[in-house]
Amino acid sequence: MHSKRVPVRTGIVVGVASALVAGLIGVTQAAGDGSVETALPAVIAEAPRPIDADLPSMTVVEVTARFGTVVEPAVSAARALAIVNASEPARRLREEPPVVFDRLVVIGDSLAEATEPIIRYATPGKTFVRKFFGGTAPCDWLDDDLEATATTVVVITFTGNNMTPCMLDSAGARLIDQPLVEKYRADVGVLIDHARAAGAWVVLVGQPLHHPSFEAELEVDGINAVYREYAAMPHVSYVDAGQFVETPDGQYTDRLPCAEFDTDCAPDGTTVVRGDGVHFCPIAYVSPCPVWSSGAVRFGFGIASAANDPQRFD
Repeated sequence: MHSKRVPVRTGIVVGVASALVAGLIGVTQAAGDGSVETALPAVIAEAPRPIDADLPSMTVVEVTARFGTVVEPAVSAARALAIVNASEPARRLREEPPVVFDRLVVIGDSLAEATEPIIRYATPGKTFVRKFFGGTAPCDWLDDDLEATATTVVVITFTGNNMTPCMLDSAGARLIDQPLVEKYRADVGVLIDHARAAGAWVVLVGQPLHHPSFEAELEVDGINAVYREYAAMPHVSYVDAGQFVETPDGQYTDRLPCAEFDTDCAPDGTTVVRGDGVHFCPIAYVSPCPVWSSGAVRFGFGIASAANDPQRFD
């Protein structure tokens, strides 16, 4: 289980997330009518203290869902993500020149929805295309135009849903266990074919385990194994973003030690990373999350690292 890890160490992701979130929390953008909108919705509610001691200090301000105060970021997203790339040696000599990717298509479910603000901010300079909705499975997107080009990264991130009609067996029952994994194998393969036919690069996202009460370990491990198998194909990469919300030995947990960027650190030095056994929000069954969601930040930065440079994860 979890035999393949991301080529970006946990400490590096936590460190760069600290830098990025320092700029991200108070960043706003001017709307066309002269008003000011935040770059993020209420997934980030409040941060009452400076965040990163290693970077130029800044005061973090409260951000509401739509309006906030313009604050100059401590570092740009591009600069902070460059720290990630410089901190980890290349995994192999590249046999082809790097591609400048200017488009990002994300296909997925509720975990993609929860991390959208983080992914958007941490992948600057890319047109963002939403192909995700809570409760969906790969089969729900087979007939969609992926809107992909030769300079596109297509991120595929599904955690094992079986609630939609395309996930029923011939008797009308929901697919579970190995039949569910095989259905995902077939449908993810179709999505990969569609993306590669457009010349795009594909990033498959390793999922975190669910709480044991969901009895979904076989499905999650099976889906991750499918993703790793497909990553052997040209122009298909795998990033185990799920590891950033799991214990160091790859087990489920709902709390982890706080990182520098966490604004809701409990007296015991931990923060909530899974609120309901599957999702990241500390408030169970609420979307969008109205409070700080450390799990979404950690998972989102894992995805963004690969989306910005998928060739490094090949």
